[in-house]
Amino acid sequence: MKRLVAFSLAGVLLGGLFLGAAIPAPAQEGRGKSIFEDKCALCHGRDGKGNGPAAAALSPSPTDFTNPGFWQGNVNQKITDTIENGHGPMPAFDLSPGQIRAVIDYMSHTFK
Repeated sequence: MKRLVAFSLAGVLLGGLFLGAAIPAPAQEGRGKSIFEDKCALCHGRDGKGNGPAAAALSPSPTDFTNPGFWQGNVNQKITDTIENGHGPMPAFDLSPGQIRAVIDYMSHTFK
């Protein structure tokens, strides 16, 4: 009986660890906002319209994330590829897959 209780308790604890490992949506979005403001807003603007302080010096202009056309197709892959490889005047950024996912979540909830 003690073994059954011990195994059950271990299973509950391990299950809680696995479920707790995922970042809750509000925390994920807050993390994405922080990364966006640190890495993206200088060019894309805090409002995502491509009008950040550095935008005037760039050609082509930074993408306007509030434009519905931006959100057509496989946007998650498009954003991931652009972050990882750069595009035009935008350099590549060394972000983890989790950080990229957080940025995508923030962008899709804020600008879409």
